[in-house]
Amino acid sequence: MLNNYLSRNNNGNNKPISNNFVDKISSRETSLILSDEFSGLERICLTANGNLQRILSAWFNKPIKIEIIKNIPIDNIDNNDGNNTINDKLNNSIEHNKYENNENNNNSNNHINNNSPILKRYEREVALVCENKIVCSAFSDVIVRDDKILNLIENEGVGLGQLFSYFDKVPSFRLLQVGRNDQNWWRVYNLEIKGVECEIKEVFPNNLFEK
Repeated sequence: MLNNYLSRNNNGNNKPISNNFVDKISSRETSLILSDEFSGLERICLTANGNLQRILSAWFNKPIKIEIIKNIPIDNIDNNDGNNTINDKLNNSIEHNKYENNENNNNSNNHINNNSPILKRYEREVALVCENKIVCSAFSDVIVRDDKILNLIENEGVGLGQLFSYFDKVPSFRLLQVGRNDQNWWRVYNLEIKGVECEIKEVFPNNLFEK
């Protein structure tokens, strides 16, 4: 489970931060100011909004492949549990050097109204791999509230990662947390369009950009 993995790999003290972490991919102007403990390349990855694979490929000058480790539907869904995101689940079990977007997690101007009942929920884990080396591990909680989207996933073979481009929709991007410890640095963020929402934690090794 995601909580078990993270509790083994995060140590440190919580630190609040008041920066504006809310962004829209379609915005013509944006500003995300992160801690100086992250390098320039790390900050680029932490604020990437849909193009992380391309950024990593450009840095390594090699293809980045996606390996699906787990992609399972979660049965017996309690619709009230839709409010318990990965971000919520982490807070009770993890201590780490963490910077939270406390100011904007409930910013209604940037949050899509997804109040329909949950039709399906997926737990997903993938690895971004460059020449047999894992450069990023991603853990996702995907909630589907739209019949058409559910049909595409279950009957038409459209992958979860392809949904946004399939509908030609620009998802809202909300960076919820960033942090690091002795082994990793990471981020938690949300991608959302009407009918589907994804909360994702990506974990990177500290020596990712060392040559």
